[in-house]
Amino acid sequence: MTLVASGLPYATLRDVLGRVAAVPELRPVYEKFLTDDTVTLTDLPVLTKERLADALAGVVRTARARPHGAYVYGSGGTTGTPRLSLVPTSMFVPEIVPHWQPLAADDILVNFNTPGRMWSSHNFFNAVAHHAGAVTVPLGSVENDELADWLDFVGQLGATALDATPSQIARILEFCESTGRPLPAFRKLLWTGEGYSRRAAEITRRLMPDGRLYGVYGSTESWVIGTNEPDCPVDTFHVLPYQHVEVEDGVVLVTNTHPECVNPILRYRVGDLGRFVDCPCGRPDRALQVLGRDDPQLKFVSILLLPTDITEVARAVPGVRDVQLVLFRHGRPDERMEVRLLVEPGTPREAVERLAHQRILTQVYKLGWAVGSSPDRFTVRVVDELVVNRQTQKTPLVVKAETTADPAPADEN
Repeated sequence: MTLVASGLPYATLRDVLGRVAAVPELRPVYEKFLTDDTVTLTDLPVLTKERLADALAGVVRTARARPHGAYVYGSGGTTGTPRLSLVPTSMFVPEIVPHWQPLAADDILVNFNTPGRMWSSHNFFNAVAHHAGAVTVPLGSVENDELADWLDFVGQLGATALDATPSQIARILEFCESTGRPLPAFRKLLWTGEGYSRRAAEITRRLMPDGRLYGVYGSTESWVIGTNEPDCPVDTFHVLPYQHVEVEDGVVLVTNTHPECVNPILRYRVGDLGRFVDCPCGRPDRALQVLGRDDPQLKFVSILLLPTDITEVARAVPGVRDVQLVLFRHGRPDERMEVRLLVEPGTPREAVERLAHQRILTQVYKLGWAVGSSPDRFTVRVVDELVVNRQTQKTPLVVKAETTADPAPADEN
């Protein structure tokens, strides 16, 4: 009979616990459990991003003693301070592709993810394509003024698939729609890095009604947790066999059981809320539905707010297709907030700004009360582009600027 400790085979739990306790900075937390023959997974503490970041030096020393190589990658940078993580050079791709096969040997993949600067997605998709035997065009992110020429180029190559963040996908498709350019013969969209937004979903349906979406969910620390295929809702992911997921009080906790896992991922709090569901795709395994971030509150003019409360009201205004909050001099006496809107072509800008302003301050009543006596603290503005992180190509929900000037992409946090 196999002993199971809260969903994990007991021997697997002991192996993971031993690897985590071998990290010097974490040994005082976990060594007492090594001699406890009755320990279960839920007896162990939750591992936070902060504690993992503090253990980086020990993780590097541990990796140097391993028989396999490791990459150092950066995570975060859009809603928090960037952190470094170590991932085996295989990136677990041999274990992922038997369960997620977005590409075939006759595909030509255009890799739009940004290479270098310790960002992981570009290398990951190159490896996925390699294992499929596909042709890869490792292009990287392209600015709008060069997009036409590069789309012509990949169209001439006969590209069949692209990988990018949903923000990039929306930008590329919107560029083709607004300029009347034909889209290359993409039939597959591979995505990761952020949720597949309503904006991206709507433009994908219009321009690629038969396009097939393949996504992966995870973090640089835990690596890929689950996969998403064309018949799955874009917020629902099938958990990989080497990952063990718990949902505790709505919070997603992950334990990576792979023997080559470098980071000490044991009950790691990835920063998301979720629940287990039966996926409409028909697969028998229960899937993880990601419901949003588990640390969403921000403090503004001495009140706590959920950014999503503001953005959901704004998105409901006719003509609005995407929303972003910009906080200037956040936490200082002269802080202010600007809600930025992307709107559909032909939408009257001033009318949308007035309506969104009125609805937000009425429906998000705490905000309306807080800024009622200081109306210059809160503005709504239609813009041509939202702030995008140049490295990750993600569009953060909240951007912070240290001065009262417009934030540049590097100012995100």
